[in-house]
Amino acid sequence: MTDPRAVVESAARELLRALSALPVAPRVRVASADGRVACLIQVWGGDHVMPTATIKRRKRATGGRDECRIDVLAVVTAAGQARTRKEIVRELKLAGKAHGPGTVAKALADLTTSGVLVNPRDKKGYRLAAWIRKTPSLFD
Repeated sequence: MTDPRAVVESAARELLRALSALPVAPRVRVASADGRVACLIQVWGGDHVMPTATIKRRKRATGGRDECRIDVLAVVTAAGQARTRKEIVRELKLAGKAHGPGTVAKALADLTTSGVLVNPRDKKGYRLAAWIRKTPSLFD
């Protein structure tokens, strides 16, 4: 049986020889599949660091959370009263917003840390910090 690693290394050397003849080093990513085997080939200039998706992913996550924070604030404001995390997730889903529970939880944490929302842990949920909460007196 042929060693798969040796086959891949040989193909990689052959590919590099063919690509090094080009006037400019290509920057390309190709995925292919054939039956039970698939591969991903990524090529970049040897004088650069290997490209990664981390920066793109980070930008997308931040942008998504900014949008989620705006949507969460809209839900809480429209409700006019405190909302639990589960209620907020449900209302966002009903409104057709595609924020997952983890993103909503992080957005709530961001909004709470920044002081826009408060969650006094009274089991009633998150509310705008600007809302004045009536405290029951002993005589109510």
